[in-house]
Amino acid sequence: MNQAATIEKPTKLEAFRMEVLPPERARDLYTSLPVHVRPEVFERNLVNALMANPELMDLDPRLVFREVSKAAALGLYLDPQLGEAYLIAGWNGKARRKEPQLRIGYRGLVKLGRQSGEIKMIYAHEVYDGDRFRCVLGDHKALEHEPDIFGQRGSIVGYYAVVKYTDGETDFEPMTVVQVHGIRDRSDGWKAFQAGKIKSTPWGTDEVEMAKKTVIRRLCKRVPQSPELAEAIRIEDAAEHSELRAIATAPTGRLSPPSPPSPPSPPPVDAKQQDPAPTGEAAGQAAEPEDEAPPPSAPATSESSAADQPDAGDREPVNPDQFYEDVEAQYLAQTDRDGVNEVWACTVEPAIESGEIYFPADKDRLNKQYKNHLQRVE
Repeated sequence: MNQAATIEKPTKLEAFRMEVLPPERARDLYTSLPVHVRPEVFERNLVNALMANPELMDLDPRLVFREVSKAAALGLYLDPQLGEAYLIAGWNGKARRKEPQLRIGYRGLVKLGRQSGEIKMIYAHEVYDGDRFRCVLGDHKALEHEPDIFGQRGSIVGYYAVVKYTDGETDFEPMTVVQVHGIRDRSDGWKAFQAGKIKSTPWGTDEVEMAKKTVIRRLCKRVPQSPELAEAIRIEDAAEHSELRAIATAPTGRLSPPSPPSPPSPPPVDAKQQDPAPTGEAAGQAAEPEDEAPPPSAPATSESSAADQPDAGDREPVNPDQFYEDVEAQYLAQTDRDGVNEVWACTVEPAIESGEIYFPADKDRLNKQYKNHLQRVE
């Protein structure tokens, strides 16, 4: 009796996972993982994230891989139960469509903060109307919170974040509910949710955790930042509020290099021959502020022409090694500081800002390359 050979068809979940992480991509991705993150656990967490949010499987797997790569570089797990990082279907205001978006959880920021080596403890907490809360500022700052755990605590009136350094010094940041909601209301995700463009938002399902993360982010402006923490804050700022991106390049951050001086303005060209201006972070982000200057390599464009330009989310992530070699060749062709600055401003910086280069190690390598060539021509 002949038995027909049967080949099991992969489930939708398994097929999509293979599109996101085919063997060659998975191999490269797992080599970037920190030593404390096991590849098999990270992959299992990715499956859990897709199961928790099936809507992600209707999106472009290339864009999902881009967001997964960011979590891998930070060493954060995507399991929703752990609360370190999440994958959501966010609203891209530029492309006017849903796209996958990595969001860093409150616990993820705490984890990365402690990895700096200078922070002994960092946490955030909510304050209820019935709690005893005392905040003293000035040259002798103090914060006291006595929650009435077994009493009628009332409603939440505020939040605070506290950091204790290894040398014993402490710092804190309080925020009222009104202040937190002010941040929420400027969030691109909240605006899209209010407009009915997306079905849910973390602000709607986990407001307390989002509020804690908000006050932690504000406190992190003043704490020593590891490259991973600075990158996590940059990701969150790009997803929530483009006007807060300066946090990632604060003096305590060591991730992004200072922007080089602008090269001489290029000669005017015909408008039909102009290249489109590089776009900003694609995932879950609305249009950039109108007063933000375009990169030195591109002349300013009107709002109507900007709307027709390609979005960063449609770009394939580049091969980091090949990109580095191509940039090296461009640098070697330059003989003065202005030429080196122009390569940075016209080639490297747009790739970083658009998300084509997303591993922190690659950004550090490009930063060193830029500085080396500045020294060469001086």
